[in-house]
Amino acid sequence: MVLSRIKKRRIRRPPARAYRKPARRITLTELFDFIAMQYFSNIGSRIAGTFELERALKEAGLLIHHSLYAARVAAATFITLILSFYFSILIALSGIGLLFKVLIIILLLLSPLGVLGYMLSYPAIKRGQRKDGTETELPFFAAYLTTMVRSGVPISNVIERVARLKIFDAIRREALLISRNINLFGKDPLEAIEDVAISHPSFRFRDFMLGYTTTVKTGGDVAHYLEIRTQDIFQARLSEIKIIAERMSMFTEIYVTIAVIMTIVFYVFFTISSIFPAAGGFGGPAQLSLFSFVILPMLTLIMLYLIHAYQPKTPIKLVAPYRVLVLIGIPLMITLGPLTFMATGAGDALRGKINYDTIVAFSLSLSIALLSLSIPPAVSYWIFKRMHKGLAEATASFLRDLTEIRKTGLSPERSIIALADREYGPLSRIVAKVATALTIGLNIEQALRGALRGYKDWLLLANMRFLADSIELGGGSPETLDALARYAHNLTEIDKEMRKRLRTYIMMPYMGAILVAASSILVLGFTSETVATVGGGGGVASVSPEEMARVALLLSLGAILNSWFMGLVAGKIQDQTLAAGFIHSTILVLVTLVTIIVTLRNIGFLTS
Repeated sequence: MVLSRIKKRRIRRPPARAYRKPARRITLTELFDFIAMQYFSNIGSRIAGTFELERALKEAGLLIHHSLYAARVAAATFITLILSFYFSILIALSGIGLLFKVLIIILLLLSPLGVLGYMLSYPAIKRGQRKDGTETELPFFAAYLTTMVRSGVPISNVIERVARLKIFDAIRREALLISRNINLFGKDPLEAIEDVAISHPSFRFRDFMLGYTTTVKTGGDVAHYLEIRTQDIFQARLSEIKIIAERMSMFTEIYVTIAVIMTIVFYVFFTISSIFPAAGGFGGPAQLSLFSFVILPMLTLIMLYLIHAYQPKTPIKLVAPYRVLVLIGIPLMITLGPLTFMATGAGDALRGKINYDTIVAFSLSLSIALLSLSIPPAVSYWIFKRMHKGLAEATASFLRDLTEIRKTGLSPERSIIALADREYGPLSRIVAKVATALTIGLNIEQALRGALRGYKDWLLLANMRFLADSIELGGGSPETLDALARYAHNLTEIDKEMRKRLRTYIMMPYMGAILVAASSILVLGFTSETVATVGGGGGVASVSPEEMARVALLLSLGAILNSWFMGLVAGKIQDQTLAAGFIHSTILVLVTLVTIIVTLRNIGFLTS
């Protein structure tokens, strides 16, 4: 009875509320695109047709419709034009000087042209980056594709694998585009490859991929085609390395000409103009300071940018030295720089007479500040370089030995275990870790992942990645491993050729820094002695030693600062990374400081 009453009792429940999907907020980019298409689509279509944006965007790999991009260009230019007129009126009504007012207004009125030019040239910039990045990684990709196809792996699986590999950057983006065409648009793998390759800016990549699809469609020998074309790509890359090395030598010669010869000429000019101010109104201590502490560093930064733009780049980025620079170097410079300035008495000496002790104190303060900035990242990079030195050559040797052991009939895993006792220099530790992991039952992927943790050498990681995939996906046949060993040797030779050709230019910044530091101060000393001799005879009034000492101080500080920048250029040229420059900057600052101290001892008006 009780149960029947419970069943009959109506349970009151709250009314069910209809589920409403929360409205998605419109982003600023979407709002800007809406405004651009609403009000600037007509002029945008004319811009797209005039500058052929459809082809430019497709070659750049930018996934945006050309009409929308052209409307963005028109909208951004119009908004910049309105803002430039508005701020120009505010500047015109302000109370700043007439000269600064005119300069600022001119810059503001030219800003719409700058925005228009940048946005129209952006697809060309991305096109160049896509071309250079793809051609840098193409030898690795060709070797990887040949190895996988020789192992019997389908091309669709290879593309999917490459799209997930972090050892590639530019090629990985191309693989993602091909994978998108296959998975999203339902295209055949060969058709998807042709769709990406046919509009690619790199002729080598386009010719390589289209040749592959043609060989497959016509029933040709795909493995033979890939083998031959991969060898051609390696030879072309070696020839390109020679061109890059010649270009780097040209940049080095231009920089040495600017930073050494032109600097010495200007220093002599500024020195004479400071001693003989009546000879002209230009070239005094103010202009000397501007040239030494502003113009020369800016020229060095421009040269570093040009070298970086033309050097081949790898997907593996070295961040440890820069992290040390920010966390240790900069705080250390901020702390030790002022402490050294006060400890040497440079501040007190500046209020008195400038002499030899004053210049040495200032030079020592600036040198310690720069050394405290560069030594921590230099130590970090030195540890990295010592850890990775010789790994590429050892990897090629290991793969050759692995191929020979595999021919005896052992499995790839047992072959690696058999090589664990051999000496491969810095690679021996990695091989031993991999062998230990394989012995306890881990697969080759897990073994290599644990053994390579912490390493940043691209050749090492790429070759080991190829080894793992050739074993996991293709079984690690002797023919596959033999091809992998040959490719690893070729890749190592390319890297060695690049470093060998650039090694000869490393001494030029060193000689330049010593010449600038010594010659500028010696010229000042010789000029001062000449002035004193002629002035003593009654021909010319002699200049006060304090004025010449101030010029010597500026010359010394400028030489130390620019020697630090020269070290960055030397490291960038030698090891293709700015982190290596901190080592050379440390050495050059010390060499320049010693050169200045020794040279200053021979200047009579400072030591008397």
